[in-house]
Amino acid sequence: MGARRDRFIAQRASAGFTQESLAVAMGVDRTTVGRWERGSALPRPWQMAKLARLMGVSTSELAALLAPLEQDVLAANTASVLGASLPSGAVQRVTMPEWKTPGRDGHTAGAAVGAASMALMDGGARVGCRTADGRIIFVAIPRRALLRGATGAAGVTALSGLAAPGVQATPSVLSPDIHPVENMRSLRRSLVECDNVLGPRDVVATAQEQVRLIQHLRREASGRDRHDLLQVQAEYAEFCSWLYQDSGDHLAAQYWADRAVDWASASDDQDLSAYIMARKSQLAGDMQDSIEAIDLGASAQRMAGAGSRLSAMGAVYTAHGHALLGDERTAQHAFDQALALLAKPPEAPFGRGRWLNEAYVEAQRARSLSLLGRHREATSGFEKAIRALPATYQRDRGVYLARSAIAQFHADGPEHAATTAYSALSIATTTGSARILTELARLDALLQRCDRVPEVTQFRQALDSVLLHEV
Repeated sequence: MGARRDRFIAQRASAGFTQESLAVAMGVDRTTVGRWERGSALPRPWQMAKLARLMGVSTSELAALLAPLEQDVLAANTASVLGASLPSGAVQRVTMPEWKTPGRDGHTAGAAVGAASMALMDGGARVGCRTADGRIIFVAIPRRALLRGATGAAGVTALSGLAAPGVQATPSVLSPDIHPVENMRSLRRSLVECDNVLGPRDVVATAQEQVRLIQHLRREASGRDRHDLLQVQAEYAEFCSWLYQDSGDHLAAQYWADRAVDWASASDDQDLSAYIMARKSQLAGDMQDSIEAIDLGASAQRMAGAGSRLSAMGAVYTAHGHALLGDERTAQHAFDQALALLAKPPEAPFGRGRWLNEAYVEAQRARSLSLLGRHREATSGFEKAIRALPATYQRDRGVYLARSAIAQFHADGPEHAATTAYSALSIATTTGSARILTELARLDALLQRCDRVPEVTQFRQALDSVLLHEV
């Protein structure tokens, strides 16, 4: 990282800043600036414009100053194995040319990103990779590397939804004859439908651009218009959080969820605040943080009020938190509580969380039952939930299939599990859903000792075809 350190320090000094004075100007600790200079951390995307202005460079020039050296790109960004942190030194330093796409000799990770890729907050991609010892890990590839190798790389076309910074999308759904708030809400509904089919990869850039547009509109609005724009801004921020959660970028998901809570609270929308709090509980569950899932879910229930649909939503995610702790009795009680609330007539036909139904609760119960070792019951629960899904809910179908495959492995054996997983994989490659691919990676680890089973061989070969490989 020496060259990078020297370039950044020289520009900082040229702009007249010490580490301490730059930290004060940026509103961060001095050690944060030190980490930027060492290359052990990067400024957040929302800090880049201010930092570039202070240092007297353009944002693209700043990105070049911050860019890690080629040989450090993957090693510095290697994420987790199956969602768990790797111990220090567990992954050998890997240079870009040592990752290859199967069947494409000479195409490196920078030149061909397979379909198993998910959007990251900095515009790069989180990519599934097979290591030399057979494990599947997830590696963050910076946008710079993607752009450098985009020419002639079929895999990169899957990332076309990642808009370049500063490029504003102009969705055709917007109409000059409709109030901006209604325009924004109409577009968000369209994006939600796209997400159900396409997954987050091709939606997230547009969603973030709308947040920036709403912020601009709020500066020129007043009174009720500004209040309503703040409310819809919170709705978009929650949607961004969801998109990053499904992409596997949990830190970005937390950032957007926190912003959503702030904006919903400022707009005095109690139901939206409760909804976002329940979603934060769900995110904590995906991050395996049981206590956070329980406490945030309980907070959502209190905010929503007894007997409401949003209270049922909070109960569902609280239940999974208890399952993570191994407390089956409390988890089952919370799921039953959610079902009892859903049996009542809804408070409003178009309220928040109207997608929450009995099938969804049973799918979440099945996930928790599998975690608790009740695999036969989990398999049955997933089968019922999949049958009840609307045809347009492709990504959710993939998640349920992948989770069901793990339960089937324990309940019925590898043949059935591999067949189900094969179906889930086709959805994962279409949508770029990290939640699907992470579950399939867990199953892959279980199937390694079953390589003589034809169904297993077929699934693992198909999985390998969408992963990068260490060579």
